[in-house]
Amino acid sequence: MDRTDEKILKLLQGNARLSYEELGQAIGMSRVAAKKRVKKLEDAGIIRGYNTCIYKEGEVTAFLNVETTTKKFDEVLRYVSTRTEWVRQIFCLHQQNHFMMVVVAPTFEDLRYLAKTILDRDGVQRVACDPVAEVIKDVYGGVRRYERDWKPQSGDEYSAYRADKITADAAGRNTEIGTDCCSD
Repeated sequence: MDRTDEKILKLLQGNARLSYEELGQAIGMSRVAAKKRVKKLEDAGIIRGYNTCIYKEGEVTAFLNVETTTKKFDEVLRYVSTRTEWVRQIFCLHQQNHFMMVVVAPTFEDLRYLAKTILDRDGVQRVACDPVAEVIKDVYGGVRRYERDWKPQSGDEYSAYRADKITADAAGRNTEIGTDCCSD
């Protein structure tokens, strides 16, 4: 990877729907050259895919920390990674027999059902569930709290290129948020 590839990745992280024409203009190359670079990054496994994040009113995001027995760790991990579309990400932790899941369930009742189903599995010793109160930054949905006040910064290629086109996140879900939640 070189600097041009890094610029392409930054631009695509900001908006994976950029056309090859727009991408080429932003980095000073032709549409065809930009397309070849992106294809090379895909073939190398650096760009692993493109996603559409769909927002559903009332959905609940939560972290589930799961602790298992040593003998059942792989079995439980396989179970949770293949059983439900609500599980978005799974991370193995440095603590032995622990993994963390990011879950987005339709309702709190569904979240409780999922946590109980996992807890009832043979070999699961503990499931801690921490629902998310507010999403500040999400690579699939913007920076909700601060994006309305955001101004392009030096070195931000995507922002400098498209500064006049900055809008609220795709679903228009920005709301007024108090600034006192992080104070002591």
